[in-house]
Amino acid sequence: MVRVTRKNTYVLVFAALSAALILPATGCTEGASEEASRSEQSAERRPTAVRVQEPERRSLEKRMSYVGTVFSTREVKVISRVQGTLSEQEFEEGETFSEDALLARLESPEIEASVERVKAERDYWCRKHETDKRLVEQGALAPEQADASERACRSARASLAEAEAQLEKTRVSAPFAGEVLDWLAEPGQPLMPGKPIVLIGDPAREVRVDVVEEDLTRGVTVGTAAEMRLDAETAVESSVTKVSSVSSGPARTFSVTAPLPPAVAGELRQGASIRVDFILEREENTLAVPSRALASGTEGPAVFVIRDGVARRQPVTTGVSESGWTAVEFDWNGSDPIAITNIQSLRNGAAVFAVREEGQAQ
Repeated sequence: MVRVTRKNTYVLVFAALSAALILPATGCTEGASEEASRSEQSAERRPTAVRVQEPERRSLEKRMSYVGTVFSTREVKVISRVQGTLSEQEFEEGETFSEDALLARLESPEIEASVERVKAERDYWCRKHETDKRLVEQGALAPEQADASERACRSARASLAEAEAQLEKTRVSAPFAGEVLDWLAEPGQPLMPGKPIVLIGDPAREVRVDVVEEDLTRGVTVGTAAEMRLDAETAVESSVTKVSSVSSGPARTFSVTAPLPPAVAGELRQGASIRVDFILEREENTLAVPSRALASGTEGPAVFVIRDGVARRQPVTTGVSESGWTAVEFDWNGSDPIAITNIQSLRNGAAVFAVREEGQAQ
């Protein structure tokens, strides 16, 4: 027999009230879950709005831009071979000349005086020798004396030839046909042997670019295509002909050389700056898609092909990217567009509402 006390009565009443409160709350929770599930299913069935665009055939390039400097393909510093003062400059900077043309002249009073002195000695001894020969023929002079004057005449002639050769060195002549690039001395300037007078060069031009080591390893080598921009609208094609084997400077740069085409070489002077684009990769008439159309994931890059209102994930192989377009390889039927927006929201087989980029509904 259970004895009912006041304390037990309170416990029973509290338990009954708690059960009455819990049951309606549990029913509400289950109803809310069912409604959320139905809402999610409805959202999955609702098409995702995307903009679409068809792939295009394009030519794409991977470029690397630098600023180079124009140089003559052959540069020579013409130096003074004797002591003297620069007195004449026959050509202005930028003017062309032929081989052996007189470029400049030096004044050298010492050499000129030496020539005159030795010339006088030659005249004296050679005239004396002629006189001595006649006297020997007449028996009025010993043959030995005529032999001595002959040796003195020959010696004076040799000294004169040497002095005249030195005087000829005051004429600065061109070793080859070319152009005056830079005068390194001014008229009236005293010059010692070995002092540079003028920098001359071949009319042909080349562009030298200092390329940092990191960029060099990206593909700049002999044969790499290079595009040189003469101005905002004009560009000429060339290619790398030389890469220095050692670096220079704290930035570890390597000198890369590419020739200017002869047709435009005369338009750029020595020392001019010019933009050079190295073309590391080039794909002609390749299938390309907007870069923003590419979806990434563990399975690799892909695009979503839109057909009959359904997005189909299509794996692709990517190539060169340029100006917002990327070269791709996949089996495209030539008509289906691809999604270019909401890429991360799409799944394979998802329903979509496609709108063309120009605003026409699919």
